[in-house]
Amino acid sequence: MSALLKDRVWTMLSETAKRGVYPLHGNKLGIYRIPIEITDKAEIAGIQNDLRSSGFAMGTHADRIYVTHKWTEKGVDSVTGEDLSVDMNITVEIVTGEVVDLIYQIRQLEYFGDPYWVRNYRQTADRNAKMIIDTIVRNTKIGDKMIAQYQKAEKLTAEQAIKKLDELTPLAKNPKARSALAQPPAAASAAPKPAATPAMAAPAAPAAGGNTTISLSGTGTSYSKVDGPIDVKFKEKRQQVGKFQDIAVWGPLDAPGQLGIWGTNVCIDFDICVADGACIEACPVNVYEWLETPGHPASDKKAFMVREKDCIFCIACESVCPPQAVKIFTKG
Repeated sequence: MSALLKDRVWTMLSETAKRGVYPLHGNKLGIYRIPIEITDKAEIAGIQNDLRSSGFAMGTHADRIYVTHKWTEKGVDSVTGEDLSVDMNITVEIVTGEVVDLIYQIRQLEYFGDPYWVRNYRQTADRNAKMIIDTIVRNTKIGDKMIAQYQKAEKLTAEQAIKKLDELTPLAKNPKARSALAQPPAAASAAPKPAATPAMAAPAAPAAGGNTTISLSGTGTSYSKVDGPIDVKFKEKRQQVGKFQDIAVWGPLDAPGQLGIWGTNVCIDFDICVADGACIEACPVNVYEWLETPGHPASDKKAFMVREKDCIFCIACESVCPPQAVKIFTKG
């Protein structure tokens, strides 16, 4: 991952996702989180196959892939004039799952013996790690999914999305060439998965133990288009008008045309939400389900934070919402 990428970061990364290099007991740890899903065994095997031509050493364990780059540092002993050399390496760990983490650890120089004469070791190791990451992203299924994410979240064309990925991964070895003609339409990737997003009837009776004091049906005529982003200070300006299955609802509420902002920590302005499904797909802990809201002018269903208490505050949903209808408030 280049310096350019480190400055800009991927747009689907949250503001609080761990990234960059951090101290770890004298070592340095780099963590990059990409909220795309890699869980299928065939996709995991495909990543390994795509990387074999890059010359890296490969290893696997459970849902993890280890990608190692080796190099040799050479120098001359300042006293004896003897030629010196030491073999070094850096490993990037790909942790697959409902989100993908790319992790690397820069060990202390002493790990390789006593190569006191090596200069700029940490900078070299960091650059090599980023070269591995650029290669992983550019040359595998991860890059394909990032392109689809750019198209959906930022409304880019396939050509623009490919160019963005290329610009963010300039250190890639043997970079894979992609054609805009070969990319699937963005609409196909944006479509919600029916099996993963069961609809909830509205107005539904409260779930067992739930607390519902408002209704989604009514004769409200407050129909108006509301643009994002969500007002992050809404709790200071609005009153809580009730609850729907224990989820706080902040007014004004004039169903079905005006629904207000929902949630306490996981908050969505239902009047801005257009039901594109990006937040549901991005959430690694399945906080959301669809909630039917017939009669609302923006969309006839909303992403409902039914499992708000399960939120891990990764901010993935907030980062990918096209109309910027989502705001996550981390617990203090």
